[in-house]
Amino acid sequence: MWCKLHLAVDVSTHEVIAAEVSLVSVGDNEVLPILRNLLRRKIQPVSADGSFDTRVCHHVLKSREITPSIPPRTDVGFWEEKDPRNEAVKALKEDKLAEWKEDRSYHKRSLAEIAIFFYKQLLIPKFTLHN
Repeated sequence: MWCKLHLAVDVSTHEVIAAEVSLVSVGDNEVLPILRNLLRRKIQPVSADGSFDTRVCHHVLKSREITPSIPPRTDVGFWEEKDPRNEAVKALKEDKLAEWKEDRSYHKRSLAEIAIFFYKQLLIPKFTLHN
């Protein structure tokens, strides 16, 4: 049975601050509420890829007063008037998403991805089955 390891990483320290294992069929966006509930510290902001651009993820972050830095997927529309996500959608539709990402330091997400890569390199040999 295949499983997925979901990690929340502090980009300034590369420390894993939350982890969850799920079945491979569970979407990354479905695990965000679980990861957030595991945290014992205040975090700000949360950067994630477009798979987290769901109402549930935005609601979870907003309810904890966390600023999301989540670019919208390409096929999306605007949400309710004055929803902060609409700024990202507007930037996408005006072909200014790169500037939106720069304004929100979205590039720091790559630092978390590097940390996740290193953790997986350490863990994969211990969890891989050999014949």
